[in-house]
Amino acid sequence: MNVHNTGLSTGTSGAGQLSLENYELELKVKAIKKKGSKCYSGNRTYKEYVDLARDPAHGNRISYQTRKERKIVLELEAQGELGYIVRDEQAENGADFIDTSTGIKWDVKSPVNKPAGHTSVRKGAFSVAIMMRKIRREVAHNHNVIIDTRRITQNQIVLLKNAISEAGLDNKILWYNKKGKNHDE
Repeated sequence: MNVHNTGLSTGTSGAGQLSLENYELELKVKAIKKKGSKCYSGNRTYKEYVDLARDPAHGNRISYQTRKERKIVLELEAQGELGYIVRDEQAENGADFIDTSTGIKWDVKSPVNKPAGHTSVRKGAFSVAIMMRKIRREVAHNHNVIIDTRRITQNQIVLLKNAISEAGLDNKILWYNKKGKNHDE
């Protein structure tokens, strides 16, 4: 039994089920698109959500790292640590994101304790000196820095915090960990 006027049909169990014809589904999709439905993280449209993962400095490509950066800023935005975030479209010397409520540009840094088990700094292992060089470079371009601490040890976080404090850069840093909370909380 298919009742076209109500959109109900009978399933194999005999219970009523919603049944829509293809044209009805297409109309619903068009209506949602027309409204500009914002059903993705951070109350964004699909395009806005995808664009947050595009990196202009790397030909607008989307990678594992850029998706991770998007997740970080959306979590910080949801917690009120950041305002409404958009990607910085500037390819050369641009930041990763711009907080549209403050105009502050943010770059995300994700240091790794021992990438692929390597302990050599040459192979990417964590170094306070290298992180400080990266942070200073961003600050020189008037960017603030979000530091993703999920892949470094608590001791390394303490060493990095001390170095940042000694350099007088505390006000340029936002700390992110697994829960997206600031380590100072």
